[in-house]
Amino acid sequence: MNMTWDLDSLYPSFESEKLKEDRNRLDQYIEGLKEWAAANLHIEGPTPTATEAFLRIYNQYKGVYVCLMAYAELVLSADGSSQEAINLLDDIEKVNAEIASVIAGFKRWLAAEPNMDELIESSAYLQEHAFYLKELIAQSSYALSEEVEATITKMQSTGSKAWERLYMETASSALAELEVAGKLRKVTLAELRSMAYDHNPMLRKAAYEAETGTCKSIAQVCAACINGISGEALTVYGMRGYASPLDKVLTASRMDRETLNVMLSALQESLPSFHKFYEKKAVLLGHSGKLPFYDLFAPINEEKSGIAYEDAQNTIISSFGAFSGELADFARKVFEQHWIDAEPRAGKGGYGMCIDIFPIQESRIMTQFTGNSMDIAVLAHEIGHAYHSSCLAGQTMLNTDYPIPIAETASIFCETLVNQTLIAGAAEKDIAPILERSISDAGYYLVDFYARYLFEVRMYERRASGTLSVQEFNELMLACMSEAYGESIDPDTLHSYMWLGKAGYFMAGNEFLNFPYSFGLLFSKGLYAEYLKRGEDFVDQYRLFLSATSKHNIVDVAAKMSIDVHSVDFWRGALSLIEEDIAEFIRRT
Repeated sequence: MNMTWDLDSLYPSFESEKLKEDRNRLDQYIEGLKEWAAANLHIEGPTPTATEAFLRIYNQYKGVYVCLMAYAELVLSADGSSQEAINLLDDIEKVNAEIASVIAGFKRWLAAEPNMDELIESSAYLQEHAFYLKELIAQSSYALSEEVEATITKMQSTGSKAWERLYMETASSALAELEVAGKLRKVTLAELRSMAYDHNPMLRKAAYEAETGTCKSIAQVCAACINGISGEALTVYGMRGYASPLDKVLTASRMDRETLNVMLSALQESLPSFHKFYEKKAVLLGHSGKLPFYDLFAPINEEKSGIAYEDAQNTIISSFGAFSGELADFARKVFEQHWIDAEPRAGKGGYGMCIDIFPIQESRIMTQFTGNSMDIAVLAHEIGHAYHSSCLAGQTMLNTDYPIPIAETASIFCETLVNQTLIAGAAEKDIAPILERSISDAGYYLVDFYARYLFEVRMYERRASGTLSVQEFNELMLACMSEAYGESIDPDTLHSYMWLGKAGYFMAGNEFLNFPYSFGLLFSKGLYAEYLKRGEDFVDQYRLFLSATSKHNIVDVAAKMSIDVHSVDFWRGALSLIEEDIAEFIRRT
């Protein structure tokens, strides 16, 4: 069965006429934006006609920019050695820097208007972009001068973006020798990580040891990368007036500090329940002491043959169909039109990813499908992202941006649908293993991501005083993991190089890719509980909710589903669903 994607509807190749035409169009739109700036930014205060003209040109620019960037990123993620993809990324980043001053100038120009509501009401097109315009005004307090913004953008191509590419190339090409099925072979870090889900306990431990050894061999390079990326973030965000990179991320996520604090408070309360789960799992796996870290995701059921890709596809479509025929049809289209690259191979990124290509109303998904149960969840997760984006069809490019915490809601909701369908149709003897998989996945998003969050907060605090050594990164990672996992995990087996395996730490401009996933899991659990209460009435409301996510902050969009994210009881209620599963799992085993 075909497990690779088809990118032809985007571009057939780097040499295609279609790509060359779009590259030329990008230059034309850049010139158009510069001409607009020269004609308007010197005028005191925005006018409806000039504001609308900017938005139309910028929407056109974003449409072409997204296609070119998506193609380069997709090719590079599937083949970390693609020089053509690297060259196109460099090229696009450089030309994008040319309009940084125009965007900064537009924000300042817009912020000078004292009667913004009247300006917006004067034009249907401006009304369509009301949320975007008001958000720009709010962000203008963090904007630097046009010249400085342009300089920062240019320097990032040889600064944080270059460090990010170096990390991606280093991590994706690192290989370890490991005996698998009686044969010595070279395996990637992504393959080693996937072996944490294998039924063979000796292989799990050997993969863990090979992984830590391989991480050690590239740690110096990766430490230089994370120091470079985090150092630039502290400098740039400090210049813009943010209290911290976390403050910047919360602003960009349309999420207030109260929501984060309340959610984390409820999560901290629930950690002992997860610790009980890990302690029980240690007993089930035959350990006399604490659970070794390399068995954190080990299956508890008897060994069976790997899951076929076609079976995973059928499971996802049928699970989605139990919720919504529209969602099932969408998933079927994703598979049939080859939006997914699931083939495991060297040089390919070891992470799940969905890139939305709004101008052609499609997405592309990357996973490494090795046949274990986790792979079904990853596929469902990424298809959930694509479905969310499909709910925004018809919006202009400037109205397609939604915050990461909400983005993770749709994807994890789809995972929940698959897990619940599997449990409902399972034989009695198979329920405990399915519960174990579901709880382990929840622990990944909550306990493991809590450790990652703590690490990033403290790493930035220490990075403000200077660079960190590999040993310092390792010690910090161990301390944060110990705080999250408590005494349920054997401390001698904690993975001190886990910071190196988390690509989010190295994604320039995308700091704190951890708590949004925790938010997404818990928010989706709360939504699923509402679905159980409301039934069919929930389905249409859920779609409307997703379609509204690009034009509201988190507090307001949650209110559309009658949810108060400032209430600790909401988060406790979502966590109680997982705690009930843990209690049921312990009872059954």
